Amino acid sequence: MTRELKILRAFMWWSLLASGTVVMLLFSVSKVLLDVHALMPVASSMSLMILTTVICRLRGFIKSSLILEALSGGVAFSVLVLMSTYLAVSLNSPLADATLMAIDQRVGFDGVALIRFIDTIPLFSWALMHAYASFSLQLIVLPMLLILCGHPERAFALVLAYAAVGFFSSFVSIWFPALGAHVVYAIEPDSLASINPYFGHAFLDQFNAVREQPEFMFSLATAEGILTFPSVHAAVALICGVSAFSLPWLRYPFLALNALMGFSTLTHGGHYLVDVFAGFAVAALALYCVGAVSRMPQHKPTQAFQFSSRRSAG
Repeated sequence: MTRELKILRAFMWWSLLASGTVVMLLFSVSKVLLDVHALMPVASSMSLMILTTVICRLRGFIKSSLILEALSGGVAFSVLVLMSTYLAVSLNSPLADATLMAIDQRVGFDGVALIRFIDTIPLFSWALMHAYASFSLQLIVLPMLLILCGHPERAFALVLAYAAVGFFSSFVSIWFPALGAHVVYAIEPDSLASINPYFGHAFLDQFNAVREQPEFMFSLATAEGILTFPSVHAAVALICGVSAFSLPWLRYPFLALNALMGFSTLTHGGHYLVDVFAGFAVAALALYCVGAVSRMPQHKPTQAFQFSSRRSAG
C-alpha cells in the first residue's frame, strides 16, 4: 500500500467523522428535523459493508476490501452532503435567479433557445438525459474500476473530491438558492417533445417546503437534489473525467460521457450557464485540495520517541 493511499484513506475516515459531527450539530440547531427511521436502511447497509471490508482485509482480499471501503465512504458522504444541502436552503436567503439569469444574458447565452433547439433532436435529447442520470452510477462504478485496474489512490481521491464538491457547493448555495432555468424561463413540461423535464422540476416541492415551512422533516425516502448554483452535476462531470484519464481504455468513453453530462445540465438539469462554470470552478478547487492532501508529508517519530521506543523494547 503506497504512502499516498494510506494518507487518502485516513483522511477520508477522519473527514467523515468531522463532517458527520458538524452536520448533526447543525441539524440540532436548525429548523430541519431528521427522520431517523428513513436512515436505518442506509446505516444497516453501511455497517454490513464495513464489516465485509474488515473480513476481506483479514482474508487478504485487498482489492475487494478497498472497493468496499471506497464505496462505504462514498455512500456516507452522499448522505451527509444531501443533508447539508437542505441545511443551506433552509436558511431561506433571497432567490438568486434574477442575478444568475442576468449573468447569462450579459455573456450572450440564450438558455431558452438552446433548450428549444435540443428538444428538436430526439436522439441527442435521449443521450443527454441518460448522461445526466449517470451521475450516481459513475460515482459507484468508477472507483471500482480504478481499484481493479491498480489505481486505488485515484479512487479514494475521487471520493474525497466529490465530498469536497458537495460541501463547498452547499456552503456557497446559502447565498444563491434558485428555482432554476426551467422554472424561471417558464418552460412547461408539456411543451417539451424530446427533453425529459423531470430533473428540472422534481426538486421544487422539497426546495419550497424546506424554505417556507417553520419546521421541515428531512427524509432520505423523499429527498431530492435541491442545489442549482453551483451545478454539482457539472462538478462531478469534471472530477470523473479527470479521474478516468489515468485509464487509457476508459479515458475517452468517460470524457465523452462527462462532456454530455456537463452539457445536459443546461438542457435537462434546469441550470444556468453560470451554474455550470461555477461547478467547474468548485471541482477544480476540490481536486486541488485533495491533491494537496495526498502530498502531505508523513510525520516521522522524533529522535526522542525513537530512543524511548528502543529502550522500551529492550
